[in-house]
Amino acid sequence: MLEWGAKRDGLVPILLDGHQVALVDPEFWREGAELQVAGQTWLFGRDGRDRVARLAGSDVPVLRAAKTGFWGSSWTVEGDGVRYEVKPQGFTGRTHVVLRDGRQVGSGDPATFWSGRATLDLDDSVPPAHQLFLLWVSHIIRRRAAAAAASSSS
Repeated sequence: MLEWGAKRDGLVPILLDGHQVALVDPEFWREGAELQVAGQTWLFGRDGRDRVARLAGSDVPVLRAAKTGFWGSSWTVEGDGVRYEVKPQGFTGRTHVVLRDGRQVGSGDPATFWSGRATLDLDDSVPPAHQLFLLWVSHIIRRRAAAAAASSSS
């Protein structure tokens, strides 16, 4: 299972079954991130309203995520010839499911009951770069939901 780890010294470890597989330098305000993965630098950032994943030094996005509607919190991720959907499931929406071409390939819950940190348990057929981007999209969904809940309670 992939997990968005606890931030330390401004960096967030991405854990796979408890072992660090990537290190993220998140951009707080712009929903962007720089990831170090197996000696490669990936940039997750904005392209208009969409979120994109690209290798450092390239202007061509490998993956592109777009929110599917104005009010909902579901996202569509496309790239490398596949299409994923990341969407909340259940009454509270704390669980996210990941569909690839309409078939469920993963799901995730917060790391702990009180935590908003994203986790995803994805099928091994999902490529590692896709897994990390999908985890990042799940993290964005959770962060936005937490911000909306905080603003509505004040």
